[in-house]
Formats: sequence, C-alpha cells, structure tokens
Amino acid sequence: MASVPKRAPNFQAVHSIIICVFVIILIPFVSSSDSAVARASPATNTVAKQSEAATLLKWKASLDNQSQSLLSSWNQSSHCTWVGIGCNEATKVTNLTLDSIGLRGTLSSLNFSSLPHLVKLDLSNNLIYGTIPSPIGSLSRLASLNVSINHLSGTIPRDIGMLRSLVDLDLSTNNLTGSIPTSIGNLRNLTTLYLYENSLSGSIPQEVGMLKSLTDLDLSTNNLTGSISASIGNLRNLTKLILLENSLSGSIPQEVEMLTSLTILVLYKNNLTGSIPASIGNLRNLTTLYLYENFLSGSIPQEVGMLKSLTDLDFSTNNLTGSIPASIGNLRNLTKLILHKNSLSGSIPQEVGMLTSLTILVLYKNNLTGSIPASIGNLRNLTTLYLYENFLSGSIPQEVGMLKSLTDLELESNNLRGLIPASIGNLRNLTVLYLFENSLSGSIPQEANHEKKESLLVVWSKILGLSHLVDLPQRPLESPPMNIGITTYEQLLSHSCLRAIDEAEDEWSQHNTKKLIDTSVKGLSGSVPKDFPYVHVEFGLNKGFVHVIDDEKQFKANFGLKCYKGRAGVAGRGHLWS
Repeated sequence: MASVPKRAPNFQAVHSIIICVFVIILIPFVSSSDSAVARASPATNTVAKQSEAATLLKWKASLDNQSQSLLSSWNQSSHCTWVGIGCNEATKVTNLTLDSIGLRGTLSSLNFSSLPHLVKLDLSNNLIYGTIPSPIGSLSRLASLNVSINHLSGTIPRDIGMLRSLVDLDLSTNNLTGSIPTSIGNLRNLTTLYLYENSLSGSIPQEVGMLKSLTDLDLSTNNLTGSISASIGNLRNLTKLILLENSLSGSIPQEVEMLTSLTILVLYKNNLTGSIPASIGNLRNLTTLYLYENFLSGSIPQEVGMLKSLTDLDFSTNNLTGSIPASIGNLRNLTKLILHKNSLSGSIPQEVGMLTSLTILVLYKNNLTGSIPASIGNLRNLTTLYLYENFLSGSIPQEVGMLKSLTDLELESNNLRGLIPASIGNLRNLTVLYLFENSLSGSIPQEANHEKKESLLVVWSKILGLSHLVDLPQRPLESPPMNIGITTYEQLLSHSCLRAIDEAEDEWSQHNTKKLIDTSVKGLSGSVPKDFPYVHVEFGLNKGFVHVIDDEKQFKANFGLKCYKGRAGVAGRGHLWS
C-alpha cells in the first residue's frame, strides 16, 4: 500500500491562532489596567491639591511671624477658602492675590512649578525682598504679574520672557538693577509694562518694539542710557509712553509719528538733543506732552498747533530758539502752557488770547520782546501768569484786570513802562504781584485798596522803589494801600513783614523749605539772620517762602532787622533772633 505523503504544516493558520489566543489573553489585562487608571484619578487629583496646598504652606512658613499671622486662614482646610487664593472649578489655584497687607519675606521658597494653573499673581505693596526667582518662568498660564512697591533687588530674570500668556507686567517701585532683558520681546500679548522707579541701567532693548499689543509703557525714573529705539514706532496701540528721569540721549526718533494712538508722551529730565520733530503733529490724540529739562534745540514746530486734544504742554528748560508759533492758538483745550528757561524770542503772539481754557501760562526767562498782548484778557480761567525776566516793553494792558481768577502775577525784570493800571484792583483773588525791576511810574492805584491785599504790601513797596527807602525814610506815601495809619515807606515795610510773619508762622515753621532760608527749626522770625539787609516774605503760595533780594548793596546791613523790629511795634515783643 502506497504511503500517503505528509502535508506541510500551515504556518499561517498557526500564526493566526497564536495571535487570536494572545488577544484573548490580553483583553482582560487591558480592561483591568483601564479600570486601575480610572480608580487612580481621584487619588492623583488629591495629590495635586495637596501639592498646591503644601507649596503655599511652605512659602507661608518662610515669611516672618507677622506675615504668618496675616495668613492664619492658611491651615489644613481647603486651600480654595484661604485668604488671597482663587481656584477654578477643578479646585486648581488660579489666583494668588495678597496685595497691600504687609507681607515680609522672599519669593525663594515659593515653588512656582507646583502652581501650573496660576493666572494672576499680585503681591504688590508689601515688604517682599530678595530677587525674582528664575523658575517664575514656569508659570505658562500667567496673565498678570504684579510685584510692584516692594523691596525686590537683583536683575529681571531672562526667564520672564517665557511668560507668553502675560498681559500685564508690573515690577515698578523696587530696587531692581541690571538691564531690561531682551527676552521681554517674547511677550507678544503684553498690554502693560511698568518698570518705573527702579535702578535699571543700559539701553532700552530694540525688542520692546516687538510688543505690538502694548498700550502702556512706563520705564521712568531709572538709570537708562542710550537713545530711544526707532523700533518704538511699531507700537501702534501705545497710548502712554513715559520715559522721564533717565539719562537717555540722542534725538526724539521720527518714528514717534507712527504712535497715532498716543495720549501721553512724557520724556522730561533726560539728555535728549536735536529738534522737536515736526512729525509730532500727527499725534492728534495727545493730551499731555512733557519734554522739559532736556537739551532740545531749534524752534517749536508749527505742527504743534495740530495737537488739538492737548491739555498740558511743557517744553521748559531746553535750548529752544525762535518765536512762539501763532498756531499755538489752535490748542483750545490747553490748560497749561509752560515754556520758561529757553531762548525764545519775538513777541507773545496775539493768538495766545484764544487759549480760553488756560489756567497756567509760564514764559519767564526767555528773550521775548514787544508788549503784553491785550488779548491776554480773554484768559478768564488763568490763575498763574509768569512773564518775568524777558525784554517786554510797553505798558501793562488794562485787560489784565479781566483775569479775575488770577492768584499769581509776576511781570518783574522787564522793560515795562507807564502806570500800573487801575483795573488791577479787580483781581480780588490775587495773592502774589511782582512788578519790580521795570520802569513803571505813578502811584499805587487807589482801586487796590481792598481787604485781601495785605500780602501785597511788601510788593507795593518794591514797585515804588525800595532803593530809595533808606535815603528817604520820611517820604510820605501818595496813596497808602490800606488805612493802617502808616505814613512812611519804612513803616509800611515793617507792618508788612510783621503781618506776614504773624499770619504765616504756624504753617511755615512746620515746613522744611528748600528755598534760601530753612524755617523748620526756629520758625520764620527766628530764622532770618541779623545781617540780611532785606527779606521779602511771601505767603501766597502753598507753603510760602523767604526771598532775599538780589542786590543787597542797596541796603544797610541792619535793614532786615529794622523791618521786623521797626515802627510797627515789634521791638516791644522782645528779640526775634535766637
């Protein structure tokens, strides 16, 4: 019988059977594993919660005892109920807000990586010291970081650039040093960047120009140097640019013209040079423009007159030349026009009279010529008018008497002639009137005789010529300002000084004046030295001051003493000197 040949084994079938068996065996294990993971989830969540709570408790323990008592609610209860803590629905910490409660300690013990869901961190206005830890960069969801008004020191860590969700960054009013890190350019969602009142140095990084969402940028009161980067022109949403009190140099970049959303531009107290760019006229939303105390030169551009939203304009203490442009009259919303301490020439434009919202007009220490325009009488809201130390000529216009809100009028050190207008008697709110060092003639207007002019008595004496007072002590007054029984200049001056001292002693004795004489220790009367020939006392301003006349050679050495102890009966009160 023929043998039947053996069949080769079916390896494919065997392979299929093996796979099938493996799958059948594996399925229970997979099901079991999924079930284990599902059962482990609550435990994992609990661990996460405990981790956040433990992180916060560890940081609390690092603070001083007083701070720990302020956080007494931070105990074993649910951390979402603790003071300053906010959580989401999953009980993850999203907010840590402990501003203005007096915390004292550092951030070094705060494990930021254990707070991955944190959206807001506000520890402002406390006593936090030490450095800003680099691990703060792990807070990837953080939108608001505010540690302002503390005592933080050291540098701003480069890791701050990892906070790509950040919208508001406020590190102001600390003791931070070093440069602004270039990594700050990564914060593309940033709308507010406040680094002011620190000791930051170096230049403003070009990368700031990458922050195209920025609306508020304040780097003021630091030690920043170098020029203002042209990249600043990329910040089309910027409304506030504040760089005051640094050591920035170079010119104001032309690219500023591209900041058409800008409402506040403050660059004062730097070392800026060059001219004010004409392109500044494009900033039609600008309300405040402060460029004072720089080294700017050239003329004030006509285009300034295009800034019709402007309320505050201060170009003082620069090297500006040329005339005040007539276009300034377009600024109908202007309340402050301050151009003092420049080299401006020409006349005061008649168009100034169109600035009917103006409260402060300060043009002193320039080279202005011509007369004071009669149109100045339109400025019915004006409280302060400083035109002194120019070369103004002509007479004081009668229209000055229409400025019924005026409290301070200073026209001294000019070439003014003619009579003091009788209309000046309408200025019932006037507390300071300086007209000395002019060529005014005639007598004190009778119209000035009203009760609120007591503070002007010394000034009236100056108008009539104090240089002749010593030589002609008995010369009678033609028109005494008040009916006080005074018939000589010396009596007038004595009465004025005494009255000013009596009325201002209490206020001034508490004020550490930064003027010529410190009255804080001995009081006003006890502070004036015996050898001062003449002292002018003024109490029309907030704190008052003592002013020593410049040309002391015109007076005898004891003239100041006679002022206080003279014929107004001061001597009977004993010595005024200690």
